[in-house]
Amino acid sequence: MRFSGALLFCSLAACSSSSAGPATTPPESFAPEAPPTGSTPTDGAHHGPPANGPTYTALPDCLGTPVPFALTTGPHLDIGFGNGKAPFLIDFGTTGSSIDPSTFATPPTASSCDGSFCKYDGIDFFGGWGTVTLQTSTANVIGTDFLSIGIWTLDYAKKEMRNATKGACSDGALAAAGLAPLSTAGYYTNVVSTLKPQSDLENGAPSNVTVANVPLVHSHLAYVDALFMLDTGFDDSVTPHAINVNQALYDAIVAKDPKALVRDPGRDLTLSTCAGVSEPAEAYALAAGNYLELGSPTGTIENFVNAEVYVKKTPDAAKSCGGIGTWTTPAAQLGTSFFSDLGVLVFDPYATQVWIKRAS
Repeated sequence: MRFSGALLFCSLAACSSSSAGPATTPPESFAPEAPPTGSTPTDGAHHGPPANGPTYTALPDCLGTPVPFALTTGPHLDIGFGNGKAPFLIDFGTTGSSIDPSTFATPPTASSCDGSFCKYDGIDFFGGWGTVTLQTSTANVIGTDFLSIGIWTLDYAKKEMRNATKGACSDGALAAAGLAPLSTAGYYTNVVSTLKPQSDLENGAPSNVTVANVPLVHSHLAYVDALFMLDTGFDDSVTPHAINVNQALYDAIVAKDPKALVRDPGRDLTLSTCAGVSEPAEAYALAAGNYLELGSPTGTIENFVNAEVYVKKTPDAAKSCGGIGTWTTPAAQLGTSFFSDLGVLVFDPYATQVWIKRAS
């Protein structure tokens, strides 16, 4: 879907922008917690520090009316078009929405098409959206062209999605429900002119290109600060708690501690790319005492000690596809199993924050 002057359609690589827009304040990085001692889990369970705030209870009504979704390769919500409905993947890791009309019992009729991009009326996704433009594809996907308008809650524990308007919930109401914020400033926003330049992530990127409008947050892996993409479309069911990392993050971890990652070749994967060539992903286990720390400048929110790290070896032929494998800044992707463990994510593009469940 494209709205003139309001949204950009782009890939995970970057968005083209004709205006730089005002400068934004980058999310602060923060010092990692000291390594867990004493009762550090070794059984693969995730854990966090003692909770200083309230634990998660019920979500406040201000987040909106819950609508059930199916959790398969990711959250899939039934969305109506005219007289038909079909499940759509709710994917905060992509900026462009798409449709496969063949998945509808009564396929929706486009009012017009420009190549693979077609206009549709009558979409019902938490209310009407007027005329929208979707790319015809082999998958039904809702991306941040929709998901940067409104406040969106994915409750993985109850398999429910909610939608609220700007400012509907106060920070106090969310904190009282046991949630804590992570900043996405410059990366996931309702105002695309405030997106950072792609050159902040990728050396040599054109000056008129901005980052893709997807949620990136500062956190730590093996005590190294990096940007983590909260990618709800990333299905990590083959290896739960898989973290895709780029070469820059791998190099930074090894430079800090050459023994932090333990090669695990039996779990190596081969990934597909948009260029039709394969992308190797080398597997590593985290050595004892190392873990994924989700946090903010005010402290740790949650830790995971049982992650499997996959280093993306993006071939030159696939670099046009973009994504973290092309970035020179340390970066990683988190997927469905992490979010299922966390239970709840609240995406607020107006405040440029994602709220997640505190450790309990």
